[in-house]
Amino acid sequence: MSYGTHRDDVGDVAHREAQYNYAIRAGAQGFAGGLAGAFGLGWYLQRTFRHVRQLPMSLKAGCVFLTATGVGVIYADKASIKFDQMHYKDSSAYVDRRSSSEAQAAWSKLSTFDKSLTWAKDHKFSVVLGSWLGSMGLSWLYIQTQPLSFAQKLVQARVWAQGLTVASMIGMAALLQIPSEGDKLLEKTHSADDTSWEKRLKAAQLQAQKRPPPVHLTSTKQGESHEESES
Repeated sequence: MSYGTHRDDVGDVAHREAQYNYAIRAGAQGFAGGLAGAFGLGWYLQRTFRHVRQLPMSLKAGCVFLTATGVGVIYADKASIKFDQMHYKDSSAYVDRRSSSEAQAAWSKLSTFDKSLTWAKDHKFSVVLGSWLGSMGLSWLYIQTQPLSFAQKLVQARVWAQGLTVASMIGMAALLQIPSEGDKLLEKTHSADDTSWEKRLKAAQLQAQKRPPPVHLTSTKQGESHEESES
């Protein structure tokens, strides 16, 4: 399968073809998963809320298709990056793989509580955003049972969501203060004092020392010509 009209001008054609096919497969899987999830959510909303049933079919189909397409694009992009990382062969890639193996070994030794706490600290912004979306949806479901107009329900849902989001931000700030064994992993990953460049430099120096010394052909020829002139 080709990845463009200039496929022969992008370096290793076989590598790029394999990367393209790898990304396409991952994108198709993401699209299928996103389509199933969006269709299931749309079916639930269609059966539950009268306002959703009144929306045009083209709008509902567009929301489902755009959601599935977005998930597929994200999967394909991540797969393309992962393919490149799997095929790195220089000294820096060796250091990265060794650091990743050490981090995975340290992660496997953590308890379930420490893993959950470390994950929440590492994805704090996603947790806050998800809590906002979740609180918006839950508050909307609750307010739907109240005898209010659509505009009033929307305002009430937003107020409830804002209050719950502030509560989640305060809870996240308190959560960040709880010590855990996974804090060392986060420090190695996000610290400004990262010394991985030193490891890469040492690996490059060791690799250079293992190489045989260069042969100076020019000086050898000059020596031979000098011996011939003396004879």
